[in-house]
Amino acid sequence: MGQQQLLLIILVTILVGIATIVAINTMQETRANANYDAIRQTMLDASVKAQGFYMKNESMGGGGKSFQNITMENIEIEPDNEHGTFSISDAGDDSFTITAIPVAGGENIVGIVYADSMEFVDPEE
Repeated sequence: MGQQQLLLIILVTILVGIATIVAINTMQETRANANYDAIRQTMLDASVKAQGFYMKNESMGGGGKSFQNITMENIEIEPDNEHGTFSISDAGDDSFTITAIPVAGGENIVGIVYADSMEFVDPEE
């Protein structure tokens, strides 16, 4: 009877160990997905503010139908925040690119903001 109990204890210990590893992996994946979703939402909010900047006259602190002089302050994003690191590039008359490097790791998130829309693109393109 002692051998059966010892075998049962070992089996239970192995099962608990496996369950713990699976739970940790699931939590890490959930954290990464939540970080990714938060970045996408931040970028969408920034695109709305950027479109307001685009429409506002230069005399009122806007772009005057251009994204040429847009800054991180105009779209109200901290370059480094709890979700990742954000940057603006390729600012032109009708669009600009915003890139985020997630703190949870993984691929960068890239969005192109236009005067009337925003699209997320594959960073490899």
